[in-house]
Amino acid sequence: MKVFFAVLLSFTSFFVLAQETDPEWEQEGEIDDAEVVIEKDREITLPTASRRYEPIPPVEIARPTTNITYRFQEVVPTLPSLNPRVRPLKIKNPPLDKLYGNYLKLGFGNFLSPYAELFTNSTRNNDYGFGLHLLHESSRFGPVDNANSGNSDTQFGLNGKYFAPGHTFRADVNYQRERYHFYGYSPLAEPIPERDSIRQVFNSIVFSAGISREQIEAPFDYDVQAKFIYLSDAYRASESQVELNMEATYTIFPHLQVGVESDLFLMQRSDRSPETLQEGRANRNLFRARPFLVYHTGEGLDEGLSIKGGFTVAHENDTASNADQLHIYPYALATLNFDESFQVYAGIDGNIEATSLYSSTRDYPYLLSHVPLLLTILHFTFRGGINVRINSFLGFHAGVAANNYKNLYFFTNSASDSTRFTILYDEDNAFQLNLFGEITLNSAERFRSSLRGDFFTYSLNDIAEPWHRPNVTLSWLNSLNLYGKILLNAEFQFMSGLQGLNLASGTTRQLDAIADLHFQADYLFSNRFSAFIKVRNIFAQNYERFMNYPSRGIMFMGGVTYSF
Repeated sequence: MKVFFAVLLSFTSFFVLAQETDPEWEQEGEIDDAEVVIEKDREITLPTASRRYEPIPPVEIARPTTNITYRFQEVVPTLPSLNPRVRPLKIKNPPLDKLYGNYLKLGFGNFLSPYAELFTNSTRNNDYGFGLHLLHESSRFGPVDNANSGNSDTQFGLNGKYFAPGHTFRADVNYQRERYHFYGYSPLAEPIPERDSIRQVFNSIVFSAGISREQIEAPFDYDVQAKFIYLSDAYRASESQVELNMEATYTIFPHLQVGVESDLFLMQRSDRSPETLQEGRANRNLFRARPFLVYHTGEGLDEGLSIKGGFTVAHENDTASNADQLHIYPYALATLNFDESFQVYAGIDGNIEATSLYSSTRDYPYLLSHVPLLLTILHFTFRGGINVRINSFLGFHAGVAANNYKNLYFFTNSASDSTRFTILYDEDNAFQLNLFGEITLNSAERFRSSLRGDFFTYSLNDIAEPWHRPNVTLSWLNSLNLYGKILLNAEFQFMSGLQGLNLASGTTRQLDAIADLHFQADYLFSNRFSAFIKVRNIFAQNYERFMNYPSRGIMFMGGVTYSF
């Protein structure tokens, strides 16, 4: 830009000087001829300038020799304490669902079978709980001669609990009346027996009371219970039984416990001799005590290795000629938990089973009133197995049990009356082997299924065959919940290998295999009202669980339930 202004200024000066030196040119307005020569080959040369590079000498800096000391002083500020006033937002507790302590179920089925059941229970209470139970189920007609094979079951029960600090007190009383008929007579019998002449009625009352400790962290834990049982039948046979049970444990160290299990049975039986028709009484007593020691390597009994060992001391006063008064048996059980889903266990044991008239009539109601009773002695048993939980849906359990018995009992038709059963005992060493397996399926309480199979084999000395004991049993239980409205339950039972002996005729018979399928469906109209339908023995087989006692065919029942 500066060069441009310089050139412009030169031209301006040139024109000014031209006007001042030649006025005539201005007047005439003519330009003389001239020749301008421009030489482009001329070179302008300049001499080379000399440059000198001289380094600047460094400046010496005087460094101080004085040592400098640094002091760090920690400053701790003092602030006034803060006392914030926080007012948490109060949220109302959600209302608890209403509980209905009363439950009524009514139904009716073929064979003129009424059904009624009532539960009455207390609801939420921190101090106590109580309940009432009533049941009546009967069938007017049965598979043989209509009313001659009917039966009924009536129950009444009361129960109560009191929750004291650290303890729970409980008591309950139950009354039961069962009616049966001895309909195992020949179909060609003439005349047909009168219904009242073959009737059997059991009346039983069970009273129990107990106390248990409920402090989880306490080293000493115990449970004590007393029970009284009285049973009578229509043929002047009766039995009274007092039973005392106690279990106590004490934790010495977190991984070591000591304890004792003991029970006492005082049984008095009275019946009438069929030969002399005189009343007879028999006292049968049994005392058992098992001190034991428990050691486990994990935090709980279901972790790591757990070992429980001790011995059983039993004293009995039975009327059998081969009875020993004092018995001592070793006891040991080892359980190895590889993790929460895999468990292996094995153990040995010996004990005495407290068989009674009450326990026998629960399984075989068609017994003679003066049936012989002996305590069953388990000299030795070995059991072992594995328990596997593959995932939350599938589980598996399998094992074996080998038992050696004395006075193992079997049921046969009596020699005096083939419509009634008596008991035969193998008084020598009787061996029983049991192999079992079980598969369970569980899907978050929507679907459940359990399938278990057992195989039994016997080696007997005094008895030819294991009369009325199966060699194969199969049980399959299923339940399904559809949308919380429809509940389906199915149960399948299979039993084979049953053999019967009639002592009156000396004949034996292989009983047919039993295949029994039950089904029940419930529809919930609301959480208080529902309806159900139940079908039993769907295959309609008149199978014989007891020889000469066929069962009913297919049975239907429908009804309703109501909670209030």
